[in-house]
Amino acid sequence: MGGSPGPDGGFALPDGKSLSPDSISELTTDMNRVVHCLAGRLHARLPQGCGIEVSDLIQAGNIGLLQATRSFEPGRAPLAGYAKFRIRGEMLDMVRRSMGRGRFAAPPRAANDDVLDWESRLPATVESCPQHSVVGRQRARIISEEMRRLPQRYRTVVRLRYSLEMTLRQIGAELRVN
Repeated sequence: MGGSPGPDGGFALPDGKSLSPDSISELTTDMNRVVHCLAGRLHARLPQGCGIEVSDLIQAGNIGLLQATRSFEPGRAPLAGYAKFRIRGEMLDMVRRSMGRGRFAAPPRAANDDVLDWESRLPATVESCPQHSVVGRQRARIISEEMRRLPQRYRTVVRLRYSLEMTLRQIGAELRVN
């Protein structure tokens, strides 16, 4: 499926071809630029004081890049295009994990503190909140009311797009729209 180190120190791709160490170096430099660019853009959109550093995003992006190179299939798309989605996804996952825990500095540890004590101080997840199910039901009721107010053709578009997860091209074909 993904690539692995080749016998010549290069990088063997699934189709049997390999990249030379020079190609790997060039590719790594280019992809590092992509990781830094994506991290900068995402960091600029985060709230001030959220506790997430650009370096955290870069580290998560590098993990996404590694995952992308392992699962990359050369015949399907260029690596840069494929890797961008994996890089950005890993960065967003890191942001979600950090925001869900309420990023804060660890208190000074005493010698007798254990890991379980630290974990017990973490805030509960959103799903464990009692209001979560009530809010979900309210949201569903509001959405169904608003859907009933839409014309039939618009309801069809929304259903195809969000329930059946069809692309806009597929929806256009289904509704016979050019």
